[in-house]
Formats: sequence, structure tokens, C-alpha cells
Amino acid sequence: MGAHYCSMRTGRCVAVAGVVACLAPALAVPAAATLDPIPGEGFFLVGTDIAPGLYTTGGSESPFAVWINDVPTQDSMCMWFTYSTPDANKDNVVATNMSVGPMNANINSTVKAFETHNCQPWTRVT
Repeated sequence: MGAHYCSMRTGRCVAVAGVVACLAPALAVPAAATLDPIPGEGFFLVGTDIAPGLYTTGGSESPFAVWINDVPTQDSMCMWFTYSTPDANKDNVVATNMSVGPMNANINSTVKAFETHNCQPWTRVT
């Protein structure tokens, strides 16, 4: 019986001098992927779904704005919230803002969650 060699690419079992060995190929464990850009609608955990940082958006995703007495309606505005806990309890809001136009959100490392509604995608600046 001749010598056999293991293919590290396929991880096949082989026999060398009557001894059988099977080596599985090394699998790379992917790093946790964080969203960038962040979609303009949703609730995201900081450190799991998104990375801390300063993010910017172009503003409202609405194709048109409805104004009443020179004030845009809430449905016309982009709005965001940061939370001190990983849930959407409004008692745990750290910061919030709403606008029709462009704005920033500072999601620092003490923030546990970020919520966004009716916004264009958020792109990380720093």
C-alpha cells in the first residue's frame, strides 16, 4: 500500500502506512458584520447590528412633505432615538431628533440601541 496524503483544501480522510487520518479544512469564522449604511427604518443594537460612531443621513425618506401652519407633520419627518438600554422603552431615551432635511446622530459607545424612522440610509462618518 502506497502513502496517501491529505488534501487540506477538501479535508478528505487519508491512509499513510496503514494509519487512517482525517483532517477537516480550517474554516474561517467571519467577523460580526455591522451595517453601514444603516437602513432608514428599524431598531438596531449597538455593537451587534451597528458600530458606534457619528452617522449622517440626507433626511426624510418621504417623497413629499406635508406642512400644517409652516410645520412639517411627523409623518413627513425623519426621526431617530438612542437608548441607554437594548430595548425601545421611551423612558430610556438618551437623545432624539427629527427633521425633514439632513442631520447627524452620534451613537457613542455608551448607547445600547438606535431607532430610526422614515429616514434615508445612515452612513458612518467617523
